[in-house]
Amino acid sequence: MLSNKDKYMKIIGLRLNYIFENRNDAFKFILYAAFFSYLLFAWQKAYSPIWEVEFNSAWEKYFQTESSRNDEGTFSLGKKSQKKPVLSLELNPDLAKVDETLLKAIKYNVESRIFKEKVTPLDLTIDTTRIDPRWRVTWTKLMLSWQIKDLSESMKVLVHELGHIVDLHFLPNLWDYDPSENFYNISWVSYNVKKKWSKMQDFLSGYALTNKYEDFAESFSFFVFHNEEFRSRSQKNLMIARKYNYFKKYVFIDSEFSNTSFEKLKIAHYNWDTTKIPVNLKKYLYYIR
Repeated sequence: MLSNKDKYMKIIGLRLNYIFENRNDAFKFILYAAFFSYLLFAWQKAYSPIWEVEFNSAWEKYFQTESSRNDEGTFSLGKKSQKKPVLSLELNPDLAKVDETLLKAIKYNVESRIFKEKVTPLDLTIDTTRIDPRWRVTWTKLMLSWQIKDLSESMKVLVHELGHIVDLHFLPNLWDYDPSENFYNISWVSYNVKKKWSKMQDFLSGYALTNKYEDFAESFSFFVFHNEEFRSRSQKNLMIARKYNYFKKYVFIDSEFSNTSFEKLKIAHYNWDTTKIPVNLKKYLYYIR
């Protein structure tokens, strides 16, 4: 009768013999494993958080030294350090005349304690010839139409577009995790396909029904200008509550905008475009400063 030791030796011998007899298959397995391990390593290298950090300006605030944090215009790009203004403003055409009140309001908004870390550095062009659409966002470059005659609407369009910048660039998009998905998943299956049980009441405007990015930006703007109304609706609608809580958790720290309302008139339950709801701009700018 074989002892346990002999049994183990016999089993090992049989397995070694099997590997030897099938050495070509074993060699192929090792070769394939090494190849796919290399591909996985290369993919992780290209899409890792470190790669994102070095080339995504939205991450700069996490990787500044203590001394550079005090220098508001310094940011890192790879190994280079350079100066870039918080807000770069251009006019199209160059000699266009723009209301100084609008320029000051834009500057106050972008450089405010609430928005500065979320949307800068920002390149903004005010186009006096542009009529429709009223805006265009490309990366952190924003073009705003001067054809908007109402100052309140201009500011709300700006904040709506800043919402897109927060969505796409401020929130850390890691290779395996994007916080924005937590918002999209509330109502959306894909870019412009809503979940089958979604209702109009689950959205804060008609325009928010367009696609998941506009839903984010409209909700962002509503949180900023009509926080009390947003919170009130969240108490009656679970999907609205999830959207409200998302911004409290991921975007606005502490109690930013809590218990605030800047609208001049009572808000209708349905609005196609929330930028058309007039607000007390002086009260709003005083708050964010």
